Amino acid sequence: MQDLIGYDEIIESSMRSVIYETLKKIEKTGLPGKHYFIVTFATKFAGVSIPKSLMEKYPEEMTIAIQYQFKSLIVEHEYFKISLSFGGKFEKLTVPYRSITSFADPSMNFALKFSMIYGEAEDFSAEHHFDENNLANKSKKKVKEVDLSQKVISLDAFRKSSKPNSDSNS
Repeated sequence: MQDLIGYDEIIESSMRSVIYETLKKIEKTGLPGKHYFIVTFATKFAGVSIPKSLMEKYPEEMTIAIQYQFKSLIVEHEYFKISLSFGGKFEKLTVPYRSITSFADPSMNFALKFSMIYGEAEDFSAEHHFDENNLANKSKKKVKEVDLSQKVISLDAFRKSSKPNSDSNS
């Protein structure tokens, strides 16, 4: 049976909104406790903006850690901007949520892995300037079809057990 509702796209969108909501919480106050994030994204995806030196080093995919050495986190609905330290120098990055292939908070044993990329990755040059208005148009390209109908997503595997000890008889 053909999925006329588009469950795959709804699931992907919902999972990406977890990233937005998470980053939005730390935008003003910083990371609480021992939380930190590992984010992997496609560097050639439309709207990604990274310095030319990083693009040369990571031409397809890049993994960043949002932990100690970051500043200027700006969280928008379609992307986030952040300055990260690379070799002691802060560099500005713009990362659309749709470019993200994985997001994790190892301190909580929480991870999201994306099996589907929206739109087509585009070659990105250092001369290309990020255009926030154009990002929305580029990200509305046709979705690649992926059959997720046989996959069940359970968050239980990522949660720590909160059940009382079954050995106690109280």
